[in-house]
Amino acid sequence: MRAGPDVPLERDVNPDLRKLTFVRARRPDPPLISAEAMKKMIVLNAPSSGANKGGKGAAAANGDDRDGSGNKKSGVARGIAVADALYPRDAIKMEWPAVRKVGAGLNNLGNTCFMNAVMQCLTYTPPLAAFCLAGEHKRYKPAAAGFSAIYEMGEHVNRALASPGRAIAPVSFVKNLRALSKTFRKGRQEDAHEFARCLLDAMHKKCVDAARPKPPEGSARSETTFVYQVFGGRLRSQVVCKSCGRKSDTFDSFMDLSLDVAMSRSIENALKSYVAVEVLDGNNKYKCEGDGGGKHMTKATKQFTVNAAPLVLTIQLKRFEYVPFGRGKLNQFIEYPVHLDISACMSDASPKAKGKQTYTLFAVLVHSGGSMHSGHYYCYIKSAMGIWHEMDDEGVSPVSEKTALGQRAYLLFYARVGGDTDRDQHGG
Repeated sequence: MRAGPDVPLERDVNPDLRKLTFVRARRPDPPLISAEAMKKMIVLNAPSSGANKGGKGAAAANGDDRDGSGNKKSGVARGIAVADALYPRDAIKMEWPAVRKVGAGLNNLGNTCFMNAVMQCLTYTPPLAAFCLAGEHKRYKPAAAGFSAIYEMGEHVNRALASPGRAIAPVSFVKNLRALSKTFRKGRQEDAHEFARCLLDAMHKKCVDAARPKPPEGSARSETTFVYQVFGGRLRSQVVCKSCGRKSDTFDSFMDLSLDVAMSRSIENALKSYVAVEVLDGNNKYKCEGDGGGKHMTKATKQFTVNAAPLVLTIQLKRFEYVPFGRGKLNQFIEYPVHLDISACMSDASPKAKGKQTYTLFAVLVHSGGSMHSGHYYCYIKSAMGIWHEMDDEGVSPVSEKTALGQRAYLLFYARVGGDTDRDQHGG
């Protein structure tokens, strides 16, 4: 039988060719971009939140970074304006939303005075209280079982402020103490400063994790959360070579300032020492990279200054230091004012600058005892009515401003004067 036109004759087939058989792969090829890398990617020209099926509510639940009108939010990080902020700077309220009575005391659940004192200071931080009372913390409620520091803090603030004359128990924070730091142990006295830092870090991290797209860790956009824009600032370390004049700047973010107070009698003196120019010479000479002259060891000056000031300034007085007979506590009284001006501490500011960066005191945390792992913590807070109160675990008592200013303070909380949260906090 003769083959058709589409069927090759046997003599036309190359005998060297072999038949190839394709089989299904055992596993798919890996993607060109890993899932972890995809999380760090920022989509350009992404559709507005209004295009989502869920509308505005779905956008908020998914951590969308646009406001209700679909416009990109703006914020401030590292002293400069940042587009696509995780929280809009102009939405931060530096004043109490309404006048209200002082809230509840907190039950001591077994050496938890360090926690109670910190949480009372944060509860009466005006911008955080306004944020929580408006219910904005609810967008960070965990979908499943888990601990969300900023959500739980918001629930706590609402409950505490709605319970005047009572005492409530911060059970959730005690149960999830190790979620804040693996070094914490239930029933053990912890350092209040360390707890405050871990709590604010956990609140900030939850805001970052909820963002879509999630910003890379350490990026400028990751520092535009509500928590960071309220409590976060930026330090500049500048080294000046005395041989060639070359300046080297290093910047670091901070949530609080830790001040040496061993040789200071006031916070103003401690701040002045903090930004004092240090001479690098002798065995501590500076290795300059040089501009054309190559690397060389030389005399230099080094200075720390505040490059971007926070809206809420938290100051730690370094009382737990090595003293002549071992590690102990510096228990002297350090004077601190109601109104604090740090204008002269700003980068590129005149040493005699005044009035540009001023703060007012609203909380004082005190430690009584000889060691950070013993003794007792309590605090003084300024309520929404402008009245100072002593908050000592379950106890809540009104006190005079003079009493609040006469303590051997460990932590001080200051709020920036003025409501202009949009303006750049850059020193200059």
